[in-house]
Amino acid sequence: MDKNNSTIQIAFICENDLCKAANYVWMIISPVLLVFGLFGGFLIATALIRIRSHTSPLSLFLFILTITDVSILCVGLVRLWILETWELDIRDLSNAGCKLLHFLVYFSMQFSSWILVCVTIERFLKCRCIVYSSMVTIRRCKLAIGVVFLVLGSLNSHYFWTHGFITTQNKTTCGVQPGYETFDEWYIKVDLFILCVVPFIIMMTLDFFILRILKAARLFRQASVATSQMYNKLKKVDQRLTKMLLITNLYFLFSTLPVSIIFILKSYLNSQSETLYSVLSLIGSIVYTLQYSNYSVNCIFYTVYDKRIRRHIKQIFRIAKPRLRSPGSQYTVRSSSSEMSEGISTVTSQVSIRTFSQIDQ
Repeated sequence: MDKNNSTIQIAFICENDLCKAANYVWMIISPVLLVFGLFGGFLIATALIRIRSHTSPLSLFLFILTITDVSILCVGLVRLWILETWELDIRDLSNAGCKLLHFLVYFSMQFSSWILVCVTIERFLKCRCIVYSSMVTIRRCKLAIGVVFLVLGSLNSHYFWTHGFITTQNKTTCGVQPGYETFDEWYIKVDLFILCVVPFIIMMTLDFFILRILKAARLFRQASVATSQMYNKLKKVDQRLTKMLLITNLYFLFSTLPVSIIFILKSYLNSQSETLYSVLSLIGSIVYTLQYSNYSVNCIFYTVYDKRIRRHIKQIFRIAKPRLRSPGSQYTVRSSSSEMSEGISTVTSQVSIRTFSQIDQ
């Protein structure tokens, strides 16, 4: 979702406390979300590269999701932060930039939502299908990503001719081209379903079946597992996955639905009233930052439950952290074995730093 240009032109006139509060929300929260999202995205992307994301369907989807979310923060949140801080809209710098930024914001947000759908489908098939390994292959996952990319790209390609520079009152700004106003209002409603409603329904439906499968498997293990210790360990894994599914999908709805609703309301309400505009500005700043917070923490929700990713992130911090060796006659050199088989075993060898000038024969 993106902010409408018609509201921006009034923003310079509005000087009451509500408008100032909305401006402070953007100025303070946006940099925090941006730094957190970019730094977290870099760590997760690096960890996924280290574990060879192209060899695992889930890792491949998470890698694409990470890159997409970082792109959303760069093309969407950065622009809004600059706009609210320095009153400069980078879309007004060039006609090509106006068209391209409109396309990238809408396309990348929808693409992120449908990659989440792909992740949920992959989790469902892994729980449901015995022939998962032969059904869900890397080649088919790449094909699914390509299809989603092409469909959403084609669907949002209209921004290259429906938006561009328009001149009103001797001022050139980025906006909807004359004759496409009705189409733009109609597409806002379509975007609500593509971005939020349909993906949420699919994810919640599949999560319901996943939870039922996990419950049935837990009851089966309770009757078949010999030791209670092993059963409790497997139960904790199920509970962790259940929490991940519920938290990610509920937060997805909580962060994307309000901004879609407020965007539709703005198209019907008369924002020429300063009081109404002030209220909508404050509410809009809150729901917009809430939406972008979803892209800052999106991958963290999914990767925090993956031990491999957590392990590689810890290794990244160990590499960056300087090591201080304690004085002594011996020190330990730890050499990690190759990660091609995702092993975590380490070999410790004690190396003496003393040299002997003579060996008794």
